[in-house]
Amino acid sequence: MLSSLRPLILAAILLSCLMSHPAFTADEIAESPQTTGGAKSLAPTEEKPLWEIALAGYSRYGPAYPASEEYQFDVVPLPFPIYRGEFLRVGDDKDKPVTTRIFRRDRIKLDLDFGLNLPVDSKDIDIREDMPDLDLLLEAGPELEFQFVESLPGDFFLALQTRVALSFDGLDTTWRGMIYSTEFKYTLPFNDEKTKLNIRLAPEFASNDYMDYFYGVKPEFATANRPAYKASAGYLGTYLRFTIGHEINKKFEIRSGIRGGFYQGAKNSDSPLFTTDNTGEVFFAFLWKFWESKRFASTE
Repeated sequence: MLSSLRPLILAAILLSCLMSHPAFTADEIAESPQTTGGAKSLAPTEEKPLWEIALAGYSRYGPAYPASEEYQFDVVPLPFPIYRGEFLRVGDDKDKPVTTRIFRRDRIKLDLDFGLNLPVDSKDIDIREDMPDLDLLLEAGPELEFQFVESLPGDFFLALQTRVALSFDGLDTTWRGMIYSTEFKYTLPFNDEKTKLNIRLAPEFASNDYMDYFYGVKPEFATANRPAYKASAGYLGTYLRFTIGHEINKKFEIRSGIRGGFYQGAKNSDSPLFTTDNTGEVFFAFLWKFWESKRFASTE
């Protein structure tokens, strides 16, 4: 398990480097969920620390990869930096590790979107026995988000997303294609906004390279039960996620939820590595802020 976490730790270090890179921070800004969207979402300006350092823990029990009938348990502890800069914010919105102000007009904004697939040891997955491991897969790209009318309680968004995917094997990175999604997002705060319900529904499509990373079988890894297979671009599947986040106090937050994956009609359902049409996942996370800077930043 420790060896499989090394790429994840590397990704955290890369994120910290991006935070302080002048070329990156000069053009971008992020806002908390209370300050995005239309008039209903605007909140009074308040000040929070410019920097915070937290310890984050994440655990999940779910499929090893999309459309896998074999499950794995992952526990990931990581240092979690929070930065509320003038042009960039990192970790301020727990659903989006990095948010920006690339373009923002009333109910429309252009932002960044991220995805993450945890590493998989092929020796632990029967159908992948003797195949290369699946490394940590990090996805990043632009997101165009529209906020819907205010007739419903909470906030309802439609987001169009395009992400490039890179896998990390230690210090080595490999291009893994692109993924596209249309995501419906609903957020309902209650309990004086200390508790929030998030619902996300997203059909996803992916390129040849991305599909082949999960479902391709090269001839040298073919067996009687696992014939060679070349994956094709197309529909990957749809996920539905429910998350409850609760701020116990200003220093400690918890999040838990469930996620379902639905892969009926997926392009590569005939791959030997595609082993189920439906998956389920449960997850839990906490965030403990143990240090903050004396300098403050506006949430506006």
